Amino acid sequence: MKRTLISVSVAAALALSFPTLAASERGMDSDTGFLDEAMQFGGHVGTSLEYEDKVTDGFNGDKKKEKTTTHEVFGVYYNNARWNLSALYGLKLENREQRNPGYHENEDGIKHLFSLNKGFDLGNGWATGAIYELEYTRSKVFSPYVSGLRKELAEHSFRPYLTYFNNEHNWGFYSNLEYLYSSEDKSAWGERTEEGYSLLFKPYKRFGNWELGVELYYQIKDNEDRSSSGSINEISDFNEKYIEPIVQYSFDDAGVLYARVRVGENETNNAANSGGGNANVDYFKDIRKATLGYEQAVGDNWLLKGEYEYANEVEEKSKLAGWEAKNESELKQHTVYLQALYRF
Repeated sequence: MKRTLISVSVAAALALSFPTLAASERGMDSDTGFLDEAMQFGGHVGTSLEYEDKVTDGFNGDKKKEKTTTHEVFGVYYNNARWNLSALYGLKLENREQRNPGYHENEDGIKHLFSLNKGFDLGNGWATGAIYELEYTRSKVFSPYVSGLRKELAEHSFRPYLTYFNNEHNWGFYSNLEYLYSSEDKSAWGERTEEGYSLLFKPYKRFGNWELGVELYYQIKDNEDRSSSGSINEISDFNEKYIEPIVQYSFDDAGVLYARVRVGENETNNAANSGGGNANVDYFKDIRKATLGYEQAVGDNWLLKGEYEYANEVEEKSKLAGWEAKNESELKQHTVYLQALYRF
């Protein structure tokens, strides 16, 4: 699951955590029916478009070029302040084009995102809750070797969270512990599962129109990939950590400008029975990523957002395979994201 999706959930949890809690903790009102309370909600509907262009200069000396376009055809967000409950659904179309020397691959898919967030007020600025998220993708791959190979991917995330905000000093934090599990059926290409945990902590401080924060993240994960015959392609463990300072400025005309810079690293350790020349091979990756974004309220109901992201990742490995030319693989990635929301 993309980290940007988690960032959206973090923002939603923060929005739930403070102003709406006092009303929500009353629970069901004996004078108000369930349907009446369910209809006391806010939210938004919207659409988005993301374009991703990346080039990987691989260990074999060849350059792999990928272009991915993701169009959120429809997204709807429901927020019930009385119940301190929110839900999100998004329907997306995704197209990926890959070009290598002597090889090409296209993948077309439909993606469904479901998210449910229930919060609880603890008083004195404290709040807690849990988010469950499912991203389900069905796609087909076309290449010189397969025509319409079917893939199914289900990514589950469960995140209990704890937040705090001090109104007097204008500072707070968001934190969550995450359990994640994904299962991918790649038809003739086999199956892959990933299971792990992550920890996120994000303190922030407001100074008038400015907000400064930093996101600290750590993840561990076990990976298993098998061919359609059941033989092992990969058995590995993975860990990642990063620090991401965030600067945000809110204009008086309801516009928000923000910037984030991520510095991190991850490591993949393959077991002795991993295939593909990866037995007992370790991978080490340095991550550098910068994001600049702006969002603007238009009128009473519309919100427009634009974001640009640049990423550079350099990877090394503990041992080269016989067909590899150099011990460095470098990825350069440009991503543009546009979103329009109608709030109600």
